[in-house]
Amino acid sequence: MSLLDLIKTTAMAAFQASNPVNILVGEVIESKPLKIEVHAKLILTDEFLLVAEHLTKHERVVSVRYKYPEHFSEEQIGDASKEARSARKNIGDPASNPYENYTMNYARLTIEDGLKVGDKVVLHRVQGGQRYFVSDRYKEGDKIW
Repeated sequence: MSLLDLIKTTAMAAFQASNPVNILVGEVIESKPLKIEVHAKLILTDEFLLVAEHLTKHERVVSVRYKYPEHFSEEQIGDASKEARSARKNIGDPASNPYENYTMNYARLTIEDGLKVGDKVVLHRVQGGQRYFVSDRYKEGDKIW
């Protein structure tokens, strides 16, 4: 073994011994309290999990701007093209009327799409191996639409 090979081997062994972050996948098997199964012998409970905020119930301040008619192409939204739609109904009106332009600034939006049983998730094992960061949900490529 050459000196260069010895240095490479030693460096790789030191890196692996430092227990760097590993990426894992799991499935939510319970939502309250949170439990994620990585495999049959590794079920993570909430005390070992750090969950990204977008996977929890949380609030955002948003502004909504709507213009009718507007067309969104496949390139803009990722699937079939779509036309913008809106409707409003005043009390007592027999039919709904479309909005032509609508703006709402600084509305408080509550996102309630937390982790649910059956969700497939991406986990990162934090250095040291005691904690796991849940970064996102995922779907298999053939199930995204």
